[in-house]
Amino acid sequence: MLLRQHGSRTMSRAELEHRHADLQRFSAEIGTLDAEAVHVAARTDFDETLELLVDLAKATDASIRLAARRLALQLTIRPSRANGAYRMGTSRLSTVDDPLAGVDLDLDATLARLDQHPRLRAEDVRVRAWRSPATAYVLLVDASGSVAGPRVATALVTAAAVAARMRPDDELAVVAFWSQAVVLRPIRSIAAMTDLVGALLTLRGGGTTDLALALRTGLRQAGTARSRRREILLITDGIATAGSDPMPVAAAAGAAGARLHVLALSDEEPSYRACSRLAGAGGGRCAGLLRASSAPAAVADILRP
Repeated sequence: MLLRQHGSRTMSRAELEHRHADLQRFSAEIGTLDAEAVHVAARTDFDETLELLVDLAKATDASIRLAARRLALQLTIRPSRANGAYRMGTSRLSTVDDPLAGVDLDLDATLARLDQHPRLRAEDVRVRAWRSPATAYVLLVDASGSVAGPRVATALVTAAAVAARMRPDDELAVVAFWSQAVVLRPIRSIAAMTDLVGALLTLRGGGTTDLALALRTGLRQAGTARSRRREILLITDGIATAGSDPMPVAAAAGAAGARLHVLALSDEEPSYRACSRLAGAGGGRCAGLLRASSAPAAVADILRP
């Protein structure tokens, strides 16, 4: 199940033109959106184009709104490259029932099948093969202040970058937070990534930032995961303006079997220092995330072995 945020405010044509001076280039008239022009623009400036689509996805015009959401999906969601490949540095040698998966016969495990059948069959063969442990990812998205344009674009590309790493047995939770915390996708959800993109595009947040609440919510999601490897990714500027001190909550990540990583939305010294301290307390890494297009590299950096 995927929980949707209560609706977002729509934007009129006049508001959209005020925010995007070149809107006419993509929407020459009411109700139209030129998909080819969007794709061409994305090859030149991916960030600005995705920010435009994020705003258009809130357009009062329903046809523009739906077209923008389809194009945002096309730009952000890519097929997973992790399926069928092992994560470097995390694979383990395990006994499996696929004789083509490994080269070393596990004789003990194969002979143990005699307890169930008097004669061994081809499907009773057990081999030793490298397998990566399943991973639970929890993405915490700062939705305080204005969540139009850049902030949502960054969240979209980050979620897509995490999803691209996932194997079939991995899990993903996404939480949006401000003075509240809303679970957009629970850790046990089997909903498609397209549903998550829709939830992020309609996201409406608030004015203050309760980092402690966000972390507690993320730890609860991690705590219910089937996977023993748990990675929490926090997108924030590191500045809490509501709630309690987030540092003790960050330090509790290890006890929950998780690592807390921080993707810093600002490179200003006080902000980045706060993000680094949170990541350090949570046993994870900190990386800058100033543009949506840098999300894949930032995710790869903090989740490296």
